[in-house]
Amino acid sequence: MSNKIVEKQSQNFLASINNLISNIGLNDVKQSLDSRLGVAILTGTKDGIQHTITLKQQLCGVIQTTSQFVTKNIARDTLIAQVKELSKQGYKQQEIGFMLGISQATVSNYLRK
Repeated sequence: MSNKIVEKQSQNFLASINNLISNIGLNDVKQSLDSRLGVAILTGTKDGIQHTITLKQQLCGVIQTTSQFVTKNIARDTLIAQVKELSKQGYKQQEIGFMLGISQATVSNYLRK
């Protein structure tokens, strides 16, 4: 693949990320990008709800998945359920910790419960 094609695909991927942030109106946005795998994870809040958006770059375009979690005064049991749900969706412990604002060790501990 030529460098021009790769550069254009990267620009489209980054444009998708910036469009999502502005269209949703997220605050306190954190981004994690693995350019080798073509995966970006965005987390931010809006109206007390944490939004996590995963973008996966594919040859035919960009695939988007989203999750929403309440962030204000959530119970520990609810947080454990969120960790387990994200694990079922195939996210790694480090990614889950990033999404929920907790450590990877906490994620590991919650997955054992």
